[in-house]
Amino acid sequence: MFIAQRFEEMVDAISPVVGRWQDVVVPGEVELLPNNRYSPRYAWMFSYEKRLKYRIEELLRRPLKELEHHLFGSDGAFSEGLSNAFVHGHRRDPAKALEICCATGRRGLAFSIRDQGPGFDVAHQLELARRGAARYHFAGNGMRVLAESTEIQAAYEEEGRQLDLMVRF
Repeated sequence: MFIAQRFEEMVDAISPVVGRWQDVVVPGEVELLPNNRYSPRYAWMFSYEKRLKYRIEELLRRPLKELEHHLFGSDGAFSEGLSNAFVHGHRRDPAKALEICCATGRRGLAFSIRDQGPGFDVAHQLELARRGAARYHFAGNGMRVLAESTEIQAAYEEEGRQLDLMVRF
């Protein structure tokens, strides 16, 4: 579900915050984990997501359980946002850095994924997805996942170069 909240407002909504950090992720420099289930071009995502999941669980002192599937992997909101930033924002350039901000709070999680791309017309793409435009039947998975999710709230900033996500416990 898309909302009109910026990342800092999402962080306030999940307070008190027990952990907050920023990662600069260069896909071509991510150390790959074994047993990677992603295709070679996206193997960095699997490794980064697993490390992020473990860091969050350590701060929460509990497993994410069903939230893991809403955030990571196939049709996971965070994974889709990360993939969109890499594919559309960076045109699959493994040398371009992505900026990831994370906040873990007692009432939820907040993330922002920022790319260095040209951005896009967010309102137009949301309208196309809402109307069921043909391209969203075979592509646009991230936009569809975010629009249809009842667990994840999402917002775009910086003319589509930053995706903010929040999930409440």
